[in-house]
Amino acid sequence: MKLPIEDRLREIYEELPRSERLLADIIIDFPGDLATHSISELVTRANTSNAAATRLIKRLGYKDFREIRKQAREAKAEGSPRYLHTLDHHSGDFKSEIKQHVDCEVQNLLRSFDALSEPMLKEIIECIEKADNIWVIGYGNSYMPAMYLRQQLVQLRQCVEILPRPGQAIEKDLSGLSERDLLIVVGYRRRKEIIYQLMKFAQDIGTRVLYVTDHSEEKTAGLANWTIRCMVKSTSLFDSYISGFSVLNYLCASVSDHLGRAASDRLARAERLHDIFSRIEEV
Repeated sequence: MKLPIEDRLREIYEELPRSERLLADIIIDFPGDLATHSISELVTRANTSNAAATRLIKRLGYKDFREIRKQAREAKAEGSPRYLHTLDHHSGDFKSEIKQHVDCEVQNLLRSFDALSEPMLKEIIECIEKADNIWVIGYGNSYMPAMYLRQQLVQLRQCVEILPRPGQAIEKDLSGLSERDLLIVVGYRRRKEIIYQLMKFAQDIGTRVLYVTDHSEEKTAGLANWTIRCMVKSTSLFDSYISGFSVLNYLCASVSDHLGRAASDRLARAERLHDIFSRIEEV
């Protein structure tokens, strides 16, 4: 399998004449445009020539631009973040850019919530209510959504922990994991291999597992009791987690509704403690 086009370009960049380097700059910065634009359009943007483009394509080892486009489209379909970044996003038309961004977010929300099923949601809510302990796992970009989930759930019930903790070995925290617990793994790309090992371990000992991920994840078979997929595509280089946070918010609100008086009593105690600590800080 060939290297990503932009990686190959970086390897030979210093060898390129200026006419080819102009096009290389466009491809390196906006590889997603390879999947959607003609070579003539890219040449025009780069202010170079078709002859320079032909030489660059041959230098990279491709027969023609169609071969490059095929590779770019495959990378984009697989969800590579670099191939979601396009020059069109920076067209200079502020209102159009904002509309494009908001439309994408709305579609992410609609598609994420369309994928939720009522029976699955009820099972997850009941498990959150009855589990002895809830362990929420998140690495890298997934840590903040995991922390958000923990911060909401801990207002509704006790024994909700976030892992990994700074400076702590995760295996020591999970050494007491049991079949009466719930493991919630937030795993957006790019995922660490350890989360698969954790879910497999949990399943082996009978711990129920909820996996919150995105549509680029393929390794879901047998990993979790429930999988929630959230759309994270964006009009820019960076994934958007708006739909992920919204789904988690809805899940926590549904848990609160299910718990009823128990949830409101716990929230009331938290508010009393907040008032006590606020008065202490004022002294």
